[in-house]
Amino acid sequence: FDRAGNLYVVDIPFGRILRFTPGGECDIAGEYDGWPNGLAIHRDGRIFIAGYRHGIMVFDPGTGKVSPPVTHCQSESFKGCNDLTFARNGDLYFTDQGQTGVHDPSGRVYRLTAGGKLERLIDNGPSPNGLVLDPDEKVLYVAMTRANCMWHLPLKDGGVAKAGVFGYLPGIHGPDGLAMDEAG
Repeated sequence: FDRAGNLYVVDIPFGRILRFTPGGECDIAGEYDGWPNGLAIHRDGRIFIAGYRHGIMVFDPGTGKVSPPVTHCQSESFKGCNDLTFARNGDLYFTDQGQTGVHDPSGRVYRLTAGGKLERLIDNGPSPNGLVLDPDEKVLYVAMTRANCMWHLPLKDGGVAKAGVFGYLPGIHGPDGLAMDEAG
């Protein structure tokens, strides 16, 4: 939701950003040649998109323009960005899931610092998907969809230290998006 109460959602197969007003009206706020998987609104009002085809995109809700600030890491394309979340300091955390899974545990989690530095936090995730920071922003939780679990990634000294499994889920379809309340 933005500050005006509008709800923004992605329409993956058609590359659209949909906007629902507080009154229940829906319109196409933006469109581009891509597959938007998730979005998050920065505190300055910009809307960041985890795009499967083009990486991390920025959407301007005023103009409808979509631009790519981060399309690769060290000359290597992303596998397929999936979800993202912001820290209070403006750092952006995002997952790069692609077609990874238990058969190919090479999914990645990145941090794009508020200063513009891209850091790879992990590169061995079996399908990293939704992610959320704890209230103190000392732990990043990541849904590992195809492994049916959630990882606990303690953030320390600019990286991840002593990561582990937070919880397992039954069945064959694992967790997707994650959220956390104020109580943790």
